[in-house]
Amino acid sequence: MAPSPLRFAYRYWSVIFMAVCIGAVVFLPLVEEKGVLVEPTEADSVVAFLTSIPLIVAVSVTVAGLAWSLGYLGLTSLPDTEVMAMCWHLTNGTWWSCGCDSWSGLFKIMPRMRKLYLILDNKHGINFADQTKWSPWNPAQSALESVYWAETTVHVPLALLSFYLYATRSPRRYVVEAFLGGAQLVGCYGYYGPELLIWLNGFPTTWPDNKIIWWLGIGCVPIVWCLCPILLTARAFFMVDKEIKKKGGGGRKEKSY
Repeated sequence: MAPSPLRFAYRYWSVIFMAVCIGAVVFLPLVEEKGVLVEPTEADSVVAFLTSIPLIVAVSVTVAGLAWSLGYLGLTSLPDTEVMAMCWHLTNGTWWSCGCDSWSGLFKIMPRMRKLYLILDNKHGINFADQTKWSPWNPAQSALESVYWAETTVHVPLALLSFYLYATRSPRRYVVEAFLGGAQLVGCYGYYGPELLIWLNGFPTTWPDNKIIWWLGIGCVPIVWCLCPILLTARAFFMVDKEIKKKGGGGRKEKSY
């Protein structure tokens, strides 16, 4: 029996949001933002984005992962939260931390998306000698890149590992997920915290004036990317505790050091 629309949205919201994000990259204009001229060149056209190898790889691996887990392994009958968590980790490993932050924000190899990152936060490559021009890197970007490197080397591989553990129904998935949730939450603090402190102290930020881009990149995403790891980590704690008690480990009084 097919899930209701509400259950379907809960299960696959991260995949749906990924599709919405790709659509936003296609339709949102590349415009001047906070004095930084973002010139729409042929290299960052919609066609270049849709035919780019990074996008094709990210989407292909996501579709393959869904087909393998939900189709070949037949995991559609799992509880809704199990499917949701599995899809969450898959899309983090293929798109959010990989295709977006790593390939677009760090390495800047994703056409068009890399320019939207510049609009999202103009520390992504301002040429301070001439702020109307775009440069591949600048010192102010180092804080952002530290988080991007953490995502590339820690979050992406562990997210894909978590997806695999969920798909193969390994009980170890909750342990990896709990560690990953804590790392992801700290990453959100490190990524959004500095600019938030600047704003709270009354100084001008490098965040965009464009309201749609602001709500997508600054308003909505940080809330979801903080809330979801907290909830999944709390759930992982209780699931591990449940497994321990099921195996008879919950009633032991002795302590070992």
